[in-house]
Amino acid sequence: GRPLLARHVSAHASTRAPGRLAEAARTVWGLLVVLAAAVALLAALDAIPALVGGQPREVRRARAVDDVERRLRARLVLPAYFPARLAWPPQQIRYVVSAPGAVALTVAVRGEGAGLLLAQTIRPGPIPPQLLPEAQELDRSPVPVGPAMGVLSRVIEDGEMRWQLAWQQGGRSLLVRSAGSVDELLRMARSAREAP
Repeated sequence: GRPLLARHVSAHASTRAPGRLAEAARTVWGLLVVLAAAVALLAALDAIPALVGGQPREVRRARAVDDVERRLRARLVLPAYFPARLAWPPQQIRYVVSAPGAVALTVAVRGEGAGLLLAQTIRPGPIPPQLLPEAQELDRSPVPVGPAMGVLSRVIEDGEMRWQLAWQQGGRSLLVRSAGSVDELLRMARSAREAP
């Protein structure tokens, strides 16, 4: 009886081993399927704010200039001169953390009319296009902005003509776009300094 019992145990053990291996493989496969589904669901949920808000995913919003300066770990270059027709603080602050780090401030007009867009990078590099509303450039000319040369352009944004001034200052790219006068735009740009 004993040899038969030993054969029965060893035969039973050898048939159970492949069953356990198959069960373990099914468990691992099920876990991988659940993880893949969770990753896909999280990616879809991550994309929802961009779809609803109409903003690219990497563009973030801040409530105040201090807030965006803290998040970007840099002071912004802001004009010392600000026309009375514009309402400070900015109506909208959007920024991108990835290099070179950039921010776009949208300032409303008191009363009616188009406001002002002030965009800048924190480090050397171009202003990310996702921060700038689409505009068609009509013409451009060089213009002095302090010790640097800038580019003054007439652009069409949302069917309206605006002036745009782009220049480099302190290793940053800056851009101001407004429906105001050229003199107002130049005065703002020439007064731009890093906030203390």
